Amino acid sequence: MSRWPEHIIAQINLSAIRYNCREIRKRIPSGCKICVAVKCNAYGHGMDVVMPAFKDFGIDMVAVATISEAMHLKQIGWKKAILLLGSEFSMYHGKLKTEIAQWLIENDIRIMLMTANDMKSLVGVAKSLQKQAKVHLKFDSGMSRMGLDKSKLLTIAIKANKQPNICIEGLCTHLATADESDNIYCKHQIKQFKNLYEELNCHNIKISLIHIANSAAIMNGVNCHYNLVRPGLAIYGYNPNKEQTLSILKPCMRIISFLTVVKKIKKGDYIGYGCTRQANKEMIIGIVPIGYGDGYDRRLSNQGIMTIDGINAPVLGLISMDQTIIDLSNVENHKGAVCPGRKVVIIDNDPSAPNSVESIARQMNTIAYEVVTRLGNRIIRTAV
Repeated sequence: MSRWPEHIIAQINLSAIRYNCREIRKRIPSGCKICVAVKCNAYGHGMDVVMPAFKDFGIDMVAVATISEAMHLKQIGWKKAILLLGSEFSMYHGKLKTEIAQWLIENDIRIMLMTANDMKSLVGVAKSLQKQAKVHLKFDSGMSRMGLDKSKLLTIAIKANKQPNICIEGLCTHLATADESDNIYCKHQIKQFKNLYEELNCHNIKISLIHIANSAAIMNGVNCHYNLVRPGLAIYGYNPNKEQTLSILKPCMRIISFLTVVKKIKKGDYIGYGCTRQANKEMIIGIVPIGYGDGYDRRLSNQGIMTIDGINAPVLGLISMDQTIIDLSNVENHKGAVCPGRKVVIIDNDPSAPNSVESIARQMNTIAYEVVTRLGNRIIRTAV
């Protein structure tokens, strides 16, 4: 076979990604570096597909959640810095922990230093390799998720600073409410972080990269950029801020497929599992080969919308694992007879479309992050 079949295609516009990078750059101080979050398969957009855009734009660093994601980046040839955001390293013990530490240090992966035991492992391996382990320290400034409280962070920072095989490269925290217009709690977290940073300076602990701002903080104008920012969702063209319906960003992903079945049903016929929808008239329906197994959420049953040539084709009945039924009546009325093979737009990169990522998120009563990161591996990502 000369070409592998592609029944669902995510078209990733790299020009849109570069545009979004430029928009982020406009909103941060001159000289501030950018660390792009590419975790969870680049927020569902395909790590392999998007990395060339970051290479072209001159991104300084990328961030991942897991060690396997860092490994994949190295396998596909990413040469610049990689920051491991997650605390996965802390869960390993013994020989496996040593082997993982060796790989991380040899490949210059930046590690979030969480425990004294982690530091002991890194120091031992770094000494044997005659290298430095580069670490970032994360302060829990009020989110109660990852990160150390002030006392523990100061203790581990003072100890790490005395180790010649440890380089404390970064200090960071994460904001809990940066996506909200009321940034009172953000200011509280930033103040806590500033106090900690000043105390570290008093201990003569010099750290080169200081970072707080994520996509929401950047787009919301929260003043916390320091000398590194960590945009994620905004890079892919989606505004994380809850109250902002208009955005200057360009969504980079458009998902298309093709009708596999077109059929006429009678008034009174039931549609899909559970018989949740009944035809109130004679209808033309079509089947699109995407379902909840691909991340097209079951919550869109009987309310989602796809489009064909710009005409709405509402979802009918419950979404199946591999298939979704849509109403072709409006399409036939406006465009004439429809046949199998007709292109269907499942997710549109037009933010005003009824099937944009943001529109789908509103229908599902969730956030854009969930819509894009749940997209499955049967969807073929391709650069356009």
